[in-house]
Amino acid sequence: MIDREIVSLLVQRGRYVMQAAKYKKHIAKVEDQVRINNIITKVTDYAKETNFDPNVIEQIYRFLIQVYVQLEKETFTNLK
Repeated sequence: MIDREIVSLLVQRGRYVMQAAKYKKHIAKVEDQVRINNIITKVTDYAKETNFDPNVIEQIYRFLIQVYVQLEKETFTNLK
């Protein structure tokens, strides 16, 4: 089932995000706009390659990034 696969991948990404928080020296390093822009460019390019609307993918990813940034900030705060 595709939803199960999507959830599994989201969980995996979330775990990577939580791991990354351990290596940040300051909470300001969590939200890296250059990295976010690079991710958006990469995934919208993938969408174009598969003939899918890149705007849809961008909206989804911007939301995901927002949620994961919050998760990483919370994880960072709890570690300190």
